[in-house]
Amino acid sequence: MRSLIRQCLTPRMRDYARTLLGRSHPWGLAEHTAAQLSQFPRYQHREIRFFGRPLQICDAASFLSAWKEIFQFQIYRFQSQNPAPLIIDAGANLGLASIYLSRLYPQARVIAVESDPDIHRLLQANLTAHAVTAEQVLCRAVWDSDEWLRFSQDHGDAGRVGAAGTIEVQGLRLRDLLLLQHSSIDFLKLDIEGAEVRVLRDCRDSLVRVQRLFVEYHSVAGQPQQLAELLDILQHNGFRYYIQQSGVCSQTPLVELQVESGFDLQLNIWGIRPGA
Repeated sequence: MRSLIRQCLTPRMRDYARTLLGRSHPWGLAEHTAAQLSQFPRYQHREIRFFGRPLQICDAASFLSAWKEIFQFQIYRFQSQNPAPLIIDAGANLGLASIYLSRLYPQARVIAVESDPDIHRLLQANLTAHAVTAEQVLCRAVWDSDEWLRFSQDHGDAGRVGAAGTIEVQGLRLRDLLLLQHSSIDFLKLDIEGAEVRVLRDCRDSLVRVQRLFVEYHSVAGQPQQLAELLDILQHNGFRYYIQQSGVCSQTPLVELQVESGFDLQLNIWGIRPGA
């Protein structure tokens, strides 16, 4: 009966009923807002209400994709005895991961890094609006050095370092950031659009204090794949790894390869230390 009533109500009517009943919107986003965003043109700035607070977004489609992964599927959820875990959000984008983890751990200490200057401004506004305790909010490109780099803006979630870039951003050597921390890093999230293996290669002997990590692996079409090297780095550091397909993945790779944004495979990879 309940499911039948639900089917008869529009998203806006269901949101209104939740308000009358004093119930919060599922995963922070009003159902009618999610429905509107699914029809909204790409790469346009908009302010929405998220957990009752303002949130700046720059691309509706990439926001909805990240929102589903982070808040509905909870891909960054972890359990820690530390009430104030140290979290490094590398490739922070709009800050959804930092917001999610700060709701999970209100005393969390967050270091957020975003390379796109335009998105970095939205990130700062979002973390402030959602009362995230951010120790640093850096506008840098996570890399294996601090050199200045060419960067291609995507105005969504796929900006990356590359020779074809139209702006310059300064690199941030992740190895140095890890070694600067005086306590264990409870969670390292690395979503840096194809630079992940290069960066982790440089950090091969600097991950000892990282308790858990997440890496979004990107296979660049037409270039040698580096998945085996990435997994070897995790094993070398005592992590057990778990892999899940995410994003582009060819259903019939023996016939043709699907390519999106220059990548022909994307994987979510978790690294967990036994007992962490």
